[in-house]
Amino acid sequence: MLSSLVLVLVFYVLACTMTFGEGSVLSPASFVYAGVFLAVIVLLLTGALADWVVVLGASSLMILTDALFRKMGIMQEPVFTMSGLFGAFSGSTVWLVIMVFALSNGIGKSGLLNRIAIAILSLFPPTYTGAVVAMMCTGTVLSPLIPSVNAKVNILIPFATSTTEEMKIHPRSKGALGLFTACYLPAYLGGNAFLTGSVYVSVICGFVASYGQALGVPGASFNFVSWLAAASVWFIILLAGTFVFCTIVCRPAEKVEFSKTFFKDRLKEMGPMSRDEKLAAWILVIALALWSTSSIHGMDTGMIGWAAICVMCATGLIAPSDLNTKIPWSLVIFIGSLLGMANYMSTLGWSDAIAGLLGPILAPVVASPWIFVPFICIFTYLLRFLIIEQNTALVVVMAIFGGLMGAAGIDLYVIIFVEFMSSMCWTVPYMNPFAMATLGVAGGKYVTFPEMRKASILYMIINLAGCTLSIPLWYALGYIG
Repeated sequence: MLSSLVLVLVFYVLACTMTFGEGSVLSPASFVYAGVFLAVIVLLLTGALADWVVVLGASSLMILTDALFRKMGIMQEPVFTMSGLFGAFSGSTVWLVIMVFALSNGIGKSGLLNRIAIAILSLFPPTYTGAVVAMMCTGTVLSPLIPSVNAKVNILIPFATSTTEEMKIHPRSKGALGLFTACYLPAYLGGNAFLTGSVYVSVICGFVASYGQALGVPGASFNFVSWLAAASVWFIILLAGTFVFCTIVCRPAEKVEFSKTFFKDRLKEMGPMSRDEKLAAWILVIALALWSTSSIHGMDTGMIGWAAICVMCATGLIAPSDLNTKIPWSLVIFIGSLLGMANYMSTLGWSDAIAGLLGPILAPVVASPWIFVPFICIFTYLLRFLIIEQNTALVVVMAIFGGLMGAAGIDLYVIIFVEFMSSMCWTVPYMNPFAMATLGVAGGKYVTFPEMRKASILYMIINLAGCTLSIPLWYALGYIG
């Protein structure tokens, strides 16, 4: 930790020293930003401090340096301001992220998702293939209903474990991995195909808007239908690849079955729907209807969610204390501060400088989407071995390639979607702490990390194919010109 902090101090001092040079195309504020930005990457890579502390501290340092430099006469006008660095907290993205977690808490507490999952699972035949299809269908149906991938996976993975046990499938076998994967991929990753299916989607939309503003290239805006349309090819390939892997590659050699009434008995044990479940169901149906028709009535997606949360609070589904304890405020601070910092990448000239330096080198890659999209997938897979935090990986990719998108006729949505989906792999344990937490929820008996790594490799192949085969769709939708 000490060595990381010393290195950060060196970056900062060098940046401030460089501001005294004359004849530089970049301004003194540009060098301060570069020094602080490099320091942020070092601290996030090394984990020396909590991520929210790093970005909040960096933003504060830039504002303080701005005041000091103006006092010394190095800078004449304020550059790093509260409204600039923390303006994202008054924008839609941060409030959308908060809404996602609050809404997920209310629906999760009601028990509705648990009932829906069991009801869907009870509809399928008591065979291995039937169980795989049941797990995949349940994850797919739940995907747009709740924005928290954690909640969906934590509900479904125990069903995969109990079904594996009921079928007497051996621990750490292909069959056990097949049932686990059938739960994990559609629920954890498939939610990204829906605007309401994952908090990551709201983060992606925020970065598209933020970088678009910074680069002077407006990124695409989405509603429920347009987002699903843009991600549809990727989503279909995700489901098809998962099905083939689980039913063919992971099929047990022996015939396995479980009790025909296994899930039906569990449904009976739950009894009739409670008041909270009925309330949550009505609120969710109305919210989904409004989300999916936002292009008609024009109401903001985030505010629809907040209206649903207020109804949940009024009816007791969400307690006032839940907003204090159930929302990861450190993540909110991290995302909001990072979005604010991203806005300065272009305004201070670094996007143009990086594009000018790397443009001639990367021109052959960026010129063709058929080369660029798979390149970003593979580049991100390799980058994640070095960069633990997903948002940090995105910042690095955008710093290198963001300024080249406008000239290449590629909407920022394409590069951010491809990079973010590619960064969700878990090839080694430190890449994705959530994957490790899921193993804990599953019990760690039937599937351990060496088996789960195979699912990560599967996802990397599926994602590469899904993103690449989405190119004709993105051409048709105007995201690639």
